[in-house]
Amino acid sequence: MARFGYRIRLSGQIVQGELEADSRDHAEGILREQGFDVVETTLKQGLFAQLKFAGSARVGRADVLEFTTQLATLLDAGLPIDRALKVLHRTLAGEAISDLTLSLLIDIEKGETLATAFGRHPEAFPNLYVNMVKAGEEGGILPLTLRRLIEYYERSIEFRNFLISSSIYPFTLLCFGVIALVVLAVAVIPKFAAVFEDMGRSLPASAAFLIGLSGFLRLHGLELLAALVVAVLSVWGYIRTEAGRHWWHRAQLRLPMVGELVLKANLSRACRTLGTLVLAGVPILKSLHIVAQLSENTMVNRALGRLERGIREGEGLAAPIRADAFFPPLLSNLVTVGEETGDVGTMLVKVAEQYDADVRKIAKRFIALFEPLTIIVMGGLIGAIVLSMLSAIFSINDMAV
Repeated sequence: MARFGYRIRLSGQIVQGELEADSRDHAEGILREQGFDVVETTLKQGLFAQLKFAGSARVGRADVLEFTTQLATLLDAGLPIDRALKVLHRTLAGEAISDLTLSLLIDIEKGETLATAFGRHPEAFPNLYVNMVKAGEEGGILPLTLRRLIEYYERSIEFRNFLISSSIYPFTLLCFGVIALVVLAVAVIPKFAAVFEDMGRSLPASAAFLIGLSGFLRLHGLELLAALVVAVLSVWGYIRTEAGRHWWHRAQLRLPMVGELVLKANLSRACRTLGTLVLAGVPILKSLHIVAQLSENTMVNRALGRLERGIREGEGLAAPIRADAFFPPLLSNLVTVGEETGDVGTMLVKVAEQYDADVRKIAKRFIALFEPLTIIVMGGLIGAIVLSMLSAIFSINDMAV
């Protein structure tokens, strides 16, 4: 299969894009079968063109957020969907999202619904997005549904960026500490060892231990590194299995402080998604099924499955949550209030906001504890190495006197 660029006439305008086909005739045949007037097709040749396409093929969350924001604005202004997509195709920055918009426009011109067009691109639009758009189209509230999606994506991206930015400094600090220890063990200590060996003096136990450890690392460091890589890959491979993934997720939830952070982060995502779907008009049972499919943690996924069974049995949402020890009391209390007031969706979003605030507090507390602990441990190890070498030097001077 080769990749061909094409230019077609669509509603009196020339649009361009790319597709895969066996030959140029095959590519033109595909386009004509879809009812398009083909102006030109060209073979995409050269390594640069291939690399350019591969590098721009992925549509990220930020691209989807920008696309959704502009689409909602155009629909609020009264533009029909096909014209709004034409405007987006011309104005959106980025080849990947522009090509995706063209593909959506082609599906709409063929008479497909917007949700169906989105559903053909799961790499960019997950089930949450597609089902919310479908509910918005069926209920005649598509612009409002898009606004809820915008809010969802904005909060999700903000929360993810917070977690990433919060972990950069501790991780950098740990990496530099480990590098400093390796340099001391492999490059500095052997210099001292050569000096002591030439002098033929006995060394203190701590200095002798460090010199022996340094020699062992120099001789077998690559073997140890290879063994470590094999061990990490083995654990990673096990975690990718269903049993290993369940073990790993359960172990995460049992860790002090980290377990609470992981639980509330996953519950926040689940509650926000479920609340957003319910507010968009998606039935609660279908919404819960979608959320269970989107959950990345198997423990949360199984808990949501238990809730789904409870709703199928007619218990409502609050009763199964109260009966399940996996869920914190805050969730059951607010969902109970939501069922009593008939506003479960809003209460779920409020629970997500509360859990987001709790996760930020836990993350800040964890970082406040991790940073000085890392400094103390790394500083202590480096200081112990330096003191051991100094004690060996002082002992030699004492013997000489």
